Amino acid sequence: MEIAAAAAVATTATSVFYSKKAADAQKKQIKAATRAAEKEYELEKQQINLTLQDEQRRNRSLLKKQQSAYKAKLGAGGISQSGSGQVVLDTMQKEHDAEDKYLTKKAGISLEALQNSINETRTRNLLELSQQSNLSRAQLASGIGNISSALSRTMIK
Repeated sequence: MEIAAAAAVATTATSVFYSKKAADAQKKQIKAATRAAEKEYELEKQQINLTLQDEQRRNRSLLKKQQSAYKAKLGAGGISQSGSGQVVLDTMQKEHDAEDKYLTKKAGISLEALQNSINETRTRNLLELSQQSNLSRAQLASGIGNISSALSRTMIK
């Protein structure tokens, strides 16, 4: 009977060992997935900011060209830049400012959505890690219980 108990202990110990090994591998995989998601988040965040900066730069350049062209037109016509000419220039500036505000808000919304996405990924992965840890502890406790039970049976007989 002692041989059967020893075999049961060995089988249970082996099972616990391989369960722990599989759990550790899964934990590593979850952590790697989280790191990859965070890297992707940072790259996308940089891309959104670079795109915003590029669009803003392009719009500023376009505004300067339009204002310069309009000032040249006024000067060529012998008209001063005060009065209605200034109103047109101010309107150009206001349109540019409104477009810039829109682009900034749009980028902010994209960044917020991206942040929400990475937060969901982190939460989901943390939950998976927690569940995996709980399962590992339960399997370890069960394995210890089985080993203890097998040893008790051997001691009693």
